Formats: sequence, C-alpha cells, structure tokens
Amino acid sequence: MKIDTSVIEGYAEMTPEQKLAALEALEIADPDYSGYVKKDVFDKTASDLAKLKKDNLARLSEEERAKQEREEELERLRKRNEELEQASIIAKYKAQYLRMGWDDELATSAANALASKDCDKVIASTEAFIQSHDKALKAGLFGEMKTPPAGSGVKTFTRDEIMQVKDTTERQRLIREHPELF
Repeated sequence: MKIDTSVIEGYAEMTPEQKLAALEALEIADPDYSGYVKKDVFDKTASDLAKLKKDNLARLSEEERAKQEREEELERLRKRNEELEQASIIAKYKAQYLRMGWDDELATSAANALASKDCDKVIASTEAFIQSHDKALKAGLFGEMKTPPAGSGVKTFTRDEIMQVKDTTERQRLIREHPELF
C-alpha cells in the first residue's frame, strides 16, 4: 500500500528528518474487511464441502453416479457451446470490420463490444476508426498533390483595374478574358 503524501501539508519542502517524523505521525485508517471472509474460514468450508461431496458420491448408486456425471458433462458441453457461439459471433463481426478497412486491434475491440451489446464502446471504436481513416485519407490526398507551377507571366486584373482601362476595345477584351470578375 502506498502512502499519499499529498495529504501532508508542505511535504515537498521538508527535510528528510521532517518527512520521516511526518510519516510516523500520519494516521492511516484500518481497511474495512467486513465484506470479506477470513482465509482459514474459507479453507475450512471448502475442505468440508469437498468431504461432503466425496461422501455423497460414495453413497450414490452406480446408476445415480452415472446420471450425475452425464449431467455434469452436459453442463460442461453447454458452457463450451456458448463460448464457441460467442467466439463465432465475434469472429463474424471482426471479419466485417476488417473488410471495411479497420485495423486488427480496433476491429477486435469493436467486435467484442458488439457481441456483448456494449453500445458505448462500439460508438467509441467507430469514432476512433473514422478519425484514423480521415487522417489517412487527408495524408494520402496531400501526398498526391503536385506543386503548382511557377507564375505563367500573365498579369491578373481586378475589376477596378479593368474598368479604369481607357481603351474600350482593350477593356472589352479583358472583360471577356475575366468573366468571373463581372
């Protein structure tokens, strides 16, 4: 257990001797173990249970024992079947996410969340995928951009500059060449 030194006022500025004295004077509440069972009581109960189970098995007839073993095996198989069905569902969802371009770790996380019906985690995984996808897409687009060529030497005009040209023929030619300004 670590000691929280933030509860000791001025601890950071203390000398080592003052820190030792402050730590020795610090009172830490005893942990509350009221909801726990002591180990020796648990061990005795587990031992008693194992003994009673063994005695019970000895008293059962061969037919009853076989029936109980079949029921235990059936229960074990049911649990295994549920585990396999869950794994199959997760694998199906993961394959769908991977097909959409998700990375393996994120696809696994989202598939597990979807199988366990944890909608908040599914949404968080989807947001993470969208952010990473957008980032990769933007990086790809910027990578494909070519540097624009140097100036072509053609003078560009503003509307006011064209309107100030005195020669009407020249002004009309500039208006035809720059219709976006009008």
